[in-house]
Amino acid sequence: MKYKNAFFRLEIRDDGTYLDVYPPQDGGRPLDHQEVIDYIERHGVLGFSAEKLKLALEAHSDTAARIHLTEEKIEPVHEEARVFPAKDMLSAFVRFYPPSNGGSLMTKREIIGEFERIKITYGISEKMIDMFIAHRQYCTNIVMVKGLAPVRATDTIIEYFFDPKPLSKPKLNEDGSVDFHEMQLFTTVHKGDVLAKLTPHTLGEAGISIYGKKIPQNRPKVKPLKFGKNITQSEDQTTLTSDVDGNVTLVQGTVFVSSAYVVPANVDASTGDIEYDGNVQIKGTVKTGFTVKAKGDIEVDGVVEGATLEAGGNVIIKRGVQGMNKGFIKAGGDVCAQFFESAKVEAGGDVTAGSILHSNVISGDKIIVRGKKGFIVGGVCMCSQYVEACTIGNKMETRTEIKVGVKPELHEELKHLIPKVNEINDKYAETESYLRVYKEKIKKGKELGGEDLKKVKVYNATLDELEEDREKLNERLREIKTELEKGSKGSVKVAGSTFMGVSIFISKYSYMVKKGDTHSWYKVLDGSIKQTGF
Repeated sequence: MKYKNAFFRLEIRDDGTYLDVYPPQDGGRPLDHQEVIDYIERHGVLGFSAEKLKLALEAHSDTAARIHLTEEKIEPVHEEARVFPAKDMLSAFVRFYPPSNGGSLMTKREIIGEFERIKITYGISEKMIDMFIAHRQYCTNIVMVKGLAPVRATDTIIEYFFDPKPLSKPKLNEDGSVDFHEMQLFTTVHKGDVLAKLTPHTLGEAGISIYGKKIPQNRPKVKPLKFGKNITQSEDQTTLTSDVDGNVTLVQGTVFVSSAYVVPANVDASTGDIEYDGNVQIKGTVKTGFTVKAKGDIEVDGVVEGATLEAGGNVIIKRGVQGMNKGFIKAGGDVCAQFFESAKVEAGGDVTAGSILHSNVISGDKIIVRGKKGFIVGGVCMCSQYVEACTIGNKMETRTEIKVGVKPELHEELKHLIPKVNEINDKYAETESYLRVYKEKIKKGKELGGEDLKKVKVYNATLDELEEDREKLNERLREIKTELEKGSKGSVKVAGSTFMGVSIFISKYSYMVKKGDTHSWYKVLDGSIKQTGF
């Protein structure tokens, strides 16, 4: 017999039991000493020394040998197959062991019986079994069972042919100052320009495990191609084209094209409040008490006083916000200003500034404070990923809170989802128990009547619905846990000083600055926030 991996067999003689060893050939794998010992013990060979056997196997690692195990003569040992299912339940390999002298070889039916014994019913390859019977290989992993892997569903892909996030970052000058004036917020498009293209999602296909169970495919993330006025969608609903010359923006997943509304001077009593479907450009200042709302972006060349700005897209304030505890800036995208003082800021994306003073700032992503001053003093800054500043706090120990990855709403949702999953699991188990009663009847040879068949059908449909609901909830649980795990990977980077009075929170952990730190990068390490160097 031609073989590659090393293998062994028992030889039973009148003067005892022996182990015949066959070395590997052509780069085959050597014997696993523990596998040999387990096999010998499994077949009732007693009185041998495991240590001596290991030494003998090592001495004959590349030569054939016959090793005396014991003077006891055992009964003949038949050919043996051991089945090892994969964890993903999509395959199983078999390791065969040869019979001793006087032992018998396994038949095809006996090999299949080994799979059935551990309830493997799907994907058994008779071809591989026949190949083994024709050319037996021992101590070798032979894949004889393959399930049907699910075909992955693919998500909707939307490609935008414009910069969906054109908010320029402020330019850092050589002297350390930050230029907030040379920023371009709007993207120009022309009539006939293709704006976006959608590649539809695919549903994929369920798989089948080697135990004959259905393996559901992943659920695709389906996104619609959303758009506003002045845009044409192709007949197959996959392409968007601009109808006009104008500015294009992406606001919370919706493409807008519009000509910007330009305010040549200040927003004050002469203009009143402004509300516009597209982008708004303000050449002057937004005075206290006035409101500017835009479905697109808002750009202000001057100062925003105690006013309200709400944009579906981004907000750029080239000078800054003197909020007077009345100013409120809200954006679906990024917010950028030279400074924020006594203001409330909420951004779905990044918040970028030259300084933040006594303000409450919430960012869906990062808070970056750069420039000669680059300080955060007073108030609360909260974001999902990362905070960077030159200085946080001051010598007067002004209370300042920095919160990263703190998402109370996710913890709250998690608290409500877990009982729902448990409830569905209980209903699933209860329905399965009802079905089991009818399955037992069928096993005993009883025929089910029309009413019973209806109940079985209802129970099966209920299980399918519960499984679908459970998968949806479990998918959401996985998403939440992933988000919360990301939170613990958040950090706070301070190039200069962090003063007493500053509290740093990352995910569920907290750190109070007690003596003042310098050049610190705060991260969660070993279950607590640690001050690390750059």
